[in-house]
Amino acid sequence: MKLSTRGRYGLRAVYFLAENVNNGYVSVSQIAKELSLSENYLEQLIRILKKENIIESTRGAKGGYRLKYPPEEITVGKILRALEGEFTTASCVENAGDCIGNECKAREVFVKMDKALNKAADSITLSDMLKD
Repeated sequence: MKLSTRGRYGLRAVYFLAENVNNGYVSVSQIAKELSLSENYLEQLIRILKKENIIESTRGAKGGYRLKYPPEEITVGKILRALEGEFTTASCVENAGDCIGNECKAREVFVKMDKALNKAADSITLSDMLKD
């Protein structure tokens, strides 16, 4: 599985907000500048993250974005699912109807890989990332 730019850039942006959790609200332009990302693309990601209740915003001169919850309550899995949707190794894991049937012995492997991948993503919080 390979993350899209949406997942990679979005995780970087949320991590940046975690690094600046004590600095109040941060503007999209500041995040984009610090991370060398397109401001327009970042705004699209920010809208998704806000809709998914990962970040919150305020308007005004000191407006911008910040984490909605403490870093220890936000997992990498939650962020990536918000941006990428459910992540899986094969479509047959999510939808058994996509499976070619009994001939495919690899489905069990895909299911195990998905469980391990999701467990790992859900076990890492922003707080863990800040410590490492």
